[in-house]
Amino acid sequence: MNIVYLVFGSNLENYQQVYFSAYTAFAHKNTEDRIIVVAEDPSLFASFHDKIEILPISRALIKEWEGKYQFFWRVKIKALQLVAEKYPSDSILYLDGDTFFYQNMYSLRDGMKNGQNFMHVAEGKLSALSSKTERLMWKQMKGKSYFNVKIDNNSTMWNAGLIGISPKHFGCLDLTLGINDAMCADGVTRRLIEQFAFSLGLNEFSKLKPADNVVGHYWGNKSEWNQIISHFLKEIFMKNYSLDEIVEKIRQIDFSKIPVKVKESSTQRKLKNLVDQFYKNKKPLYINK
Repeated sequence: MNIVYLVFGSNLENYQQVYFSAYTAFAHKNTEDRIIVVAEDPSLFASFHDKIEILPISRALIKEWEGKYQFFWRVKIKALQLVAEKYPSDSILYLDGDTFFYQNMYSLRDGMKNGQNFMHVAEGKLSALSSKTERLMWKQMKGKSYFNVKIDNNSTMWNAGLIGISPKHFGCLDLTLGINDAMCADGVTRRLIEQFAFSLGLNEFSKLKPADNVVGHYWGNKSEWNQIISHFLKEIFMKNYSLDEIVEKIRQIDFSKIPVKVKESSTQRKLKNLVDQFYKNKKPLYINK
């Protein structure tokens, strides 16, 4: 099984998240499982040495992968196609960087081996979801078909923080890409297109199952997790821990004590932005060279 991450751009927090998630994967994977990082800056993973496989991608390739409609998250679909082409017999377990393993992955590995596809969790039927983006998507697509997949009252949105694809169903990536591009061509509001395309494409080949009992996804509490991860990485690098020591430290973390989602106060956020705007640091002092 290939455990796959994708990271590009220059934001170091995104790379740190992949580091931490990969360490949790080491704590639960089998010896035959392979960790692959599709990365724009491979040099940032030098400390792993030969423990993971890096598939480097360039900025030019990323722009090419965005396709005719220059859709940012189309890159995720193309990255998984790249891995599937290189390892056509191995399951793909893709994870966003802001994830972590907290249980063994036997059920996912065995399920994909037997033809089961996974995504992180079902968020609900698009027709019943309440966010502004989802309501607009439903209004735009209700009753339409994209690559012969009809959008109806039962069309379900799944969270794409985890995507598990059986090698028996790699054709679902072509379908997902086709649906994604057809939605872009139709002018569907973009923020969740790739996520919904995966939801539809994978489900056409195998009725999707959730994986949130194995992997946590802290998209709803990134600021706290980023602080925890930053502290964790500082400690292990300053103390020059071996990979075995890092994995043991991971196993000691009680992940149930850190929320993966919190309800942020919009009033607090607006007040903070207002204060930051009006009260800025003044009179910076620099050294003379």
